[in-house]
Amino acid sequence: MKFRSIIFSLLCLSLNISFLSAQNMTVKQQALSSWQFSKDNLHWQTVNIPHSCNAHDGHSAEYYRGLTYYKTLIHLSRESSTKPHYILFEGAAQAADVYINGYLLTKHKGGYTAFTVNIQDFIHEGENEVLVVCDNHENINLIPVSSDFNKNNGLHNPVYLLEMNEVHFSPIENGPYRLHISTPSVSNDAATTNVRSRLCNQSNSRKEFKLSMSLTSQKGTVCYRHETSITLNAHGSTDFEHEFNLDRPHLWAGLEDPYLYTLTLTLKDSKGHLLDETYSKIGYRFYEMTRNNGFYLNGKPYPLRGVAIHQDMEGCASALHTSDFYRDYSMIADIGANFVRLAHYPHRDIAFRLCDSLGIIVQTEIPWVNVCGEYATAEYFQTIQNQMREMIRNLRNHPSIIFWGMWNEVQNWGNKPWLQGKLDVQKLLDNTANLYQMAKKLDPHRYVGLTECSVFRYKDYDQLQADYYSENRYNGWYYNTFQFDVFSKDMHEIHDKMGVCNVAEYGGGINPFCHTLDSAMMANRKDDTRHYEEYGNLLHESHVRQIMDMPFLNFTSMWIMFDFPVANRQEGYMDSDDGIHFTENQYRKYTNDKGIVTRDRKTRKDIYYLYRAWWNKRETTVYITSRRLKHYPPTQPLSIKVYSNAPSLTLYQNGKKLATLHNSGERSGLVWTFRNIKKPSTRETFKVVAPDGTQDEVTWDF
Repeated sequence: MKFRSIIFSLLCLSLNISFLSAQNMTVKQQALSSWQFSKDNLHWQTVNIPHSCNAHDGHSAEYYRGLTYYKTLIHLSRESSTKPHYILFEGAAQAADVYINGYLLTKHKGGYTAFTVNIQDFIHEGENEVLVVCDNHENINLIPVSSDFNKNNGLHNPVYLLEMNEVHFSPIENGPYRLHISTPSVSNDAATTNVRSRLCNQSNSRKEFKLSMSLTSQKGTVCYRHETSITLNAHGSTDFEHEFNLDRPHLWAGLEDPYLYTLTLTLKDSKGHLLDETYSKIGYRFYEMTRNNGFYLNGKPYPLRGVAIHQDMEGCASALHTSDFYRDYSMIADIGANFVRLAHYPHRDIAFRLCDSLGIIVQTEIPWVNVCGEYATAEYFQTIQNQMREMIRNLRNHPSIIFWGMWNEVQNWGNKPWLQGKLDVQKLLDNTANLYQMAKKLDPHRYVGLTECSVFRYKDYDQLQADYYSENRYNGWYYNTFQFDVFSKDMHEIHDKMGVCNVAEYGGGINPFCHTLDSAMMANRKDDTRHYEEYGNLLHESHVRQIMDMPFLNFTSMWIMFDFPVANRQEGYMDSDDGIHFTENQYRKYTNDKGIVTRDRKTRKDIYYLYRAWWNKRETTVYITSRRLKHYPPTQPLSIKVYSNAPSLTLYQNGKKLATLHNSGERSGLVWTFRNIKKPSTRETFKVVAPDGTQDEVTWDF
């Protein structure tokens, strides 16, 4: 398929974008991938990073929460040992103490944001030992305290050793890209670019050098160049800042044209020798949220419709490998989503690079989830601010990011007496305001918002300070069984009360191996062990129709792209291919199964194709639902439901044409139903064909 070849070309292009930016001998970047691992600091085994011990026990009633130990050796020559060295951690969960040769260098709190440690004063020629102690104990002063996802342990993102020249761009102040790019003003006619970086001279003498900056197009054409001379005293540093204008920029236009420039900073000494170089991709776009008309990108209506996603995979937990990200984002691109909510924490940087390249707009957020109790301490709120500061500092160059999220569902059910006491609304209001103001100061050009699940009915919630208000709605699942239309009523109430609003989560549990066509069985939500696929289909079909009728929603993200483990959930684990006989499946216990794809990525549920038919405009989708219902009930009237974006569909039975439909006959235009089919008494094959030849085929027993 042509579209899929485009997807994989873009993904391969992204492979050439280094996280550390520089790919030359001025900065030696070494992936520290092989480590010794222990839970008791006595017995060790060799592991490769990314790694989490919860990859093995995370899909269970209990998973390991405690201390783990990682150690590795760095070998340095005499010449190398005198140069500046740093260690970059893309994420160490949930807190990490970092030692070099026995010296404690930092105690980092927060498992999902990158941080860099300067190790120069503690290294020597020969072998140097790095020891990292990770800790995922419950900590009431460190988010996330309570959450509907597992809080994994370990070096679950890559780790790098950086060797710099004495004069270099610092990786501390402006994140791993070592430069900060912002675009304070963008239009079709012109764009303003602001560039900042910190320069360090760690030598014992005064240095003079030349700094050059260039902006190049995707074809390599230089669009802008700037040079300046800088003098730095011994062991000195200075901040470089420059702003320039670009006429008629080629805009980053989402899925249709995710155009990226490259901005490069170069340092050379007085003799022209290269000292350092770093670069970052840059995308020019302008955007607007509106109260009544939804989202606009580059001056045009651009409704954001997509999925939420956790950084999780069977056999890995949160320690995903690069290939996992490419597979997952090719699936997101396949359904045609133009928006992702990266829940409930910043994901690894490669996720944002893929969104940059594919044109997918992003909301990312810090893991302030559930808890803001009356006994919450100043330390708690300080760690929240620190994680927001690190998230913005590390990720702000990515053009795909337009929304920073402050918190998710901070309300009563997560505030327990043994944690921080009951919900303190005034603390929530005050600290949300502080967090919002800090985020806007760090990045005044993006939106900062929050997500709730109470229809914002708590006292004084209308005083919350944010640019947008998102809601998690599970109408038809946790409440309002079969009353799907209450979803629209609730969202209109939020819109009237809060103004600019979105839907951050909606959906329900779906076990693709549990089936019935009996509405009475579907309606029995008291039995949470049975998550019928057919009920999930009806729920999502209704929500799609309602979202289409609410153009004021700036973004919507269905929950969730992939199933993921939750230790305290025991639901949706009864399998049945006929709605009569049920068997318990231990694998599906301890799972939030609201995904449109199973955790192992092997099964795409029916609704995967509902969303593909809605969002993927480049390809025709034809998909027959309930295909895993192996034995069609003899008393059930025979109808065949199809998800498709084709202009018409033709049904064949055992090769014989039965009927042609020229429209779906329902609001979305995506759900087609062939009714009043004469029911045979044996195994039968049905095929549905679109005018362009796209087709699907299913065989059922009768």
